[in-house]
Amino acid sequence: MRFKYTVATCAAALAAVFGPLAATPAAAAPLTTSDSVTATDFSYYGRMDIGWRGRPYRLDPINITLKDTATDGYAIGIRLITNGENGRIEWRMRTIPTGRDTATWTTYAAPGGYISLAYFEVCKIKVSTGVVTTCHASSVMHAPFDDSSI
Repeated sequence: MRFKYTVATCAAALAAVFGPLAATPAAAAPLTTSDSVTATDFSYYGRMDIGWRGRPYRLDPINITLKDTATDGYAIGIRLITNGENGRIEWRMRTIPTGRDTATWTTYAAPGGYISLAYFEVCKIKVSTGVVTTCHASSVMHAPFDDSSI
């Protein structure tokens, strides 16, 4: 019994010493920007919550929500667009089929260079042809911190 008490006491002491180290800035949650796009007829909705990490060299996590509220023969897609050191990048379109449905994804973007801005587009895609018919863009988002002195 004394051995179990000693082990428990040592574990508590180690947690008290090393626990605060786990909450260092590197482990802290990133600063986040968010925006959403809703169709004027409310037939679709898209939202991204973007965490900015590094200087920023990485967007992580990116939480995506996409909702299609109409059964109108169109699929709905959403794609991230970044601009920075490596130019403009259109990331992979994520889609949900036509009809009333909601989907969520968590992902990241690491283009290998500085990211100066990000935004996303929510697009209607004609199911029968696969053609993107219209897209609506979110507002442009920048890193929510000042890194000009780095």
